[in-house]
Amino acid sequence: MGMPVTFEKVVVGSRWEREQLAQLWGYESFHALARGVFTPANDNKILLFVSEEKPSDFTQYEDRLNGRQLVWDGAKGHQSDKRIASADRNGDEIHVFYRKKHRDLFTYVGRFKVLSCELLTTEPSRFRFELID
Repeated sequence: MGMPVTFEKVVVGSRWEREQLAQLWGYESFHALARGVFTPANDNKILLFVSEEKPSDFTQYEDRLNGRQLVWDGAKGHQSDKRIASADRNGDEIHVFYRKKHRDLFTYVGRFKVLSCELLTTEPSRFRFELID
């Protein structure tokens, strides 16, 4: 179990490995952050770890960052879809870490808001976000 997730040392444009973030936030290992969506316990933060180009043996989600907008497919299991879709209404903050290729470091892009979402059940839900800071 980690400490509260804060962004005092995580500034826009800074580059990170998941292991570094896990250590910063007091997690024993990076495995808590190993998925595309991380929602720390008892916190209002939703962290998206987005890789645009994925290895061929990974699920090929449609994820891309275009300027201030992010197009993103939710996870196949839909575990976080509803929470992400209602983040603004519920007071949750969405923070995005992005990398072009699977083995690159993640760059902290900033906080985003949901512009639109299509909640699906038989395929990944589709989201569009916009950078707010």
